[in-house]
Amino acid sequence: MYLTKDMTVNALSNMITFHRNLCSLFDEGGMDFKSNLGRRNVVMSQAQEHFFARELSNAFNSVESDGRTGKADIYIGEIDTELECKLTSGNRGKSVTYSFQTDWETLRNKGSIDYLYVLCDEDFEKFCVLFFKNLTVDDFYPPANGSRGKSRMKKSSAMEKVVCLHGNYSIQNETFINSYKNKVTALLGTKTDKLLELQKKYFKLESTKAESKKAKIINAKSLLELRFAKKAEDLNDKIAYWTSAEKRYSFILSQVEI
Repeated sequence: MYLTKDMTVNALSNMITFHRNLCSLFDEGGMDFKSNLGRRNVVMSQAQEHFFARELSNAFNSVESDGRTGKADIYIGEIDTELECKLTSGNRGKSVTYSFQTDWETLRNKGSIDYLYVLCDEDFEKFCVLFFKNLTVDDFYPPANGSRGKSRMKKSSAMEKVVCLHGNYSIQNETFINSYKNKVTALLGTKTDKLLELQKKYFKLESTKAESKKAKIINAKSLLELRFAKKAEDLNDKIAYWTSAEKRYSFILSQVEI
């Protein structure tokens, strides 16, 4: 592992300072640097390559950051390694989602590449940094029509190769499964309480001749058990679905102290 968490924090700190300077410069010109996040991210992608390369050059010889077509984003000559750099602020709808992409032909020609994805928020203050070792075309879906050769990461396999250098991530499947299991436990508790209430009512009538009231309680008990069985079945179906479903990930962005 040639890239460390300390290197990552230092590079992010320099990127934040650079971003703030650009925001001030744009303000002076009557413009908003963050008004177009796509355009902002293009500029900051070059900053990502530059500042991470600078950190790597403190530990390795012959570190280059070129960025031109056909050149590696970062090349570490001492260990003969290419590092592809990507920066994204996510797709913004009801929630923020992150789709990790690459150039399919480049990856296919090279066989495998290390990747460094920097996830950032709109204000460029919070980040999640993910390092992937030796990704191949098997870790990406083939390019869709109209995608201009860009392919989307297959997280089910690629996330098995990840090291999180800043921020964190969680597996949504586990969150959903635990939530539904807690609901099953709560449901069983509620069912037990309600059955005990019916049982108490029945025992109060046991020595009387109120047969119709007893029958209603017995019927209510049967209906309650059926209703709770259906709810439990629905919850267990959801647990089974998320247990077998492809893993989905949630990314946690964290601030950097500078």
